[in-house]
Amino acid sequence: MQYNTIMSKQNEKSVITTATNTETVLIVNPSSSSGTTGKNWNDFYLKVKEFFGQNPEIAFTTKAGDGTSVTREYLQKGFKNIVAIGGDGTINEVANGFFIFDGVEGNNDNKKKLVKAVVTGGVHSKGDSSHIHGGIDTTNSDITHPPPVMQINPDAVFGIISSGTRNVLVKSLGLPLESEECCKHYAASKIRKKIDVISATVTNFPDNDDSDGENTRSKLAPTRIFLNAAEIGVAAEIIDRSKKIRDKVKSRMVSTVSSVVATLPTYQSNLCEISIDDGMESILTKMTMVVIANGRYLGGGFQAAPKASMSDGLLDIVILKNSGSFKMLEEFISMKNGNYTSDDQDIIYIQAKKVSIKPKQEEKEDDKGNKRGDITVTIDGEPIGILPATFQVYQDALTIKM
Repeated sequence: MQYNTIMSKQNEKSVITTATNTETVLIVNPSSSSGTTGKNWNDFYLKVKEFFGQNPEIAFTTKAGDGTSVTREYLQKGFKNIVAIGGDGTINEVANGFFIFDGVEGNNDNKKKLVKAVVTGGVHSKGDSSHIHGGIDTTNSDITHPPPVMQINPDAVFGIISSGTRNVLVKSLGLPLESEECCKHYAASKIRKKIDVISATVTNFPDNDDSDGENTRSKLAPTRIFLNAAEIGVAAEIIDRSKKIRDKVKSRMVSTVSSVVATLPTYQSNLCEISIDDGMESILTKMTMVVIANGRYLGGGFQAAPKASMSDGLLDIVILKNSGSFKMLEEFISMKNGNYTSDDQDIIYIQAKKVSIKPKQEEKEDDKGNKRGDITVTIDGEPIGILPATFQVYQDALTIKM
């Protein structure tokens, strides 16, 4: 198989696959690891065949969202082993393809085959299906009651081959960081482990919202799941700016440093209401950053959630309260090592099954008339929207090969 030959057909099809009769498909993002996955694919494929057989089914992604849609297609065809080869963003997309959300995706025949994932603490009712999440009609939806997550095939197994620049999820899972070592580990392992997934229902970015007037900020972005962590506030703003800079400057280091320098000195904390487990506890505080964690690590080696387990049915919620830029740096050092003490007044660490966060202060305009006050949300390193948002854990919802 020649990667260049296959990819030359991209204009004809967005995703190209080989024709085999296996139950395993490798979903590859050739743009991952700054494009080196694609550039080195011919050599890497020779090694892949050693671990996955002579003619593994291959699907290349060519644009954002392909990982999710292609995974759903293969699951509906009966494939039971879905292996993602790429970075954290690719892995997140493929993981989302294992699920649909109530009222979204699929025809009636497919819906009959779906099995609802068990929600820790009970199963959500379907609610009013006239307001459908997923970008169809969410204008009047209640963000605190997200749609239930539903598995396409509960017997399917997710495999992960790291081929990104950060590879944060594999670190949280304890998997090898190098692609070839990951392949060897996958081929040799017979361990199947069920892990939790977390659903994120957030408000759409204003630029992505086509509604008018007062409803603009009430329209929800499509609900998505994540495996490792959501970041809200200053960290999410840095990630968002970094990605925009990287569209022009390809260096990850340059884009990250530039974003940190542009964000930290001027970032202002926001007054937010944080509701834990449907109001069992409520926190009103000025917030600089929140982490909703399933795994222990964030980018840069931050062990932000040292108590986190990916199979305990709990969210680990880390709240960095009101901090100026210099104080923020001190707290980041504490967060990097997961060094939280009971007398630390600036960091709150909570475990829960569900959390809803909404800003309480009004937007302000800068001297150029631009709105300020939107609080960015990222999941697994990808910006997906702004607050208000709700996060909920689904215990043992995904089987991965360890």
